[in-house]
Amino acid sequence: MSLPRIVSQVVILGSQILGKAFVEAYRQAARNARSGTSHSTGAGERGGANLGSNLAGEGGPMITRKHKMTVDEACQILNVKNVAFSEGPNQPIVSEELSDMLKAYERMFQANEKTSKYLLSKVVRAKDRISAEVELAKTPTPPQPPPQQPPQP
Repeated sequence: MSLPRIVSQVVILGSQILGKAFVEAYRQAARNARSGTSHSTGAGERGGANLGSNLAGEGGPMITRKHKMTVDEACQILNVKNVAFSEGPNQPIVSEELSDMLKAYERMFQANEKTSKYLLSKVVRAKDRISAEVELAKTPTPPQPPPQQPPQP
């Protein structure tokens, strides 16, 4: 076999492999766009049903998209327990968990302040994500009207 023939076969085979990979990546992106899930945050790998929000309201997924981090990820980064931020409509938010979160944030911020900007940004975003969830829990939700039932014949 001659060298030009071997080189041409390697180039053709390599281009076929790359072409198939690009086509599959495009198909996956099209599927993601149709289903409306985002795999860039990692929420889709966990099912994406709740998007990491502890609240049942519609603000949770919006906060997740804004901060690009789920509550679970934020709790893992700061090494705090993932607790419900509000036990009920009249229950106060647990301050012990919030103080633990702030202590963990300060400790990790000081540890990474001079070394890694990437880790520092993750720590700051984790604190912001949990703080946004707490603010969402503090806002009162308007009472839901009971569902209307059709008249009984």
